[in-house]
Amino acid sequence: RVSGSKNPAEDGALIFLCAGDEALYGRCQAPLETMGKAHFFLGEVGQGAKMKLVVNMIMGSMMGAFAEGLTLSEKCDLDPDTLLQVISLGAIASPMFALKGPSMNAGKFAPAFPLKHQQKDMRLAIALADELAQEMPVAAAANELYKRARRDGCDDEDFSAVLKAVKK
Repeated sequence: RVSGSKNPAEDGALIFLCAGDEALYGRCQAPLETMGKAHFFLGEVGQGAKMKLVVNMIMGSMMGAFAEGLTLSEKCDLDPDTLLQVISLGAIASPMFALKGPSMNAGKFAPAFPLKHQQKDMRLAIALADELAQEMPVAAAANELYKRARRDGCDDEDFSAVLKAVKK
């Protein structure tokens, strides 16, 4: 499995989530280092997919909360661009917020990671949690936002278009 979207792939900054034959993983380290910024061996087959689901579930939940914050700032007459500056200087600063925030404020959602794939990963992560009897109330709530955005025709836009569902 690979973590990263179009730009990290072009920049050789992917993160490889490897599983299966550890000896084979050892022989592949040089190419992995050439193509990405990090690689991890996670154990038996399937563990890379699970890690990817967990990472994407966290990312989707964060984006849902970020979209709510941008919307609330607008509704209470705060400048959303100033909100981005404040966030960038505090403990919740995030490369994702810095990358996606300006385009979200501009209403532009060119796809790097399509919203339909984000919602699929949210659904699969929640299903994995169900198998393990792990409650996921935050992820489940975020998933509902992505489902609403999909119903509203945002499938092929960037996952940050979840903002449109929040603004409805």
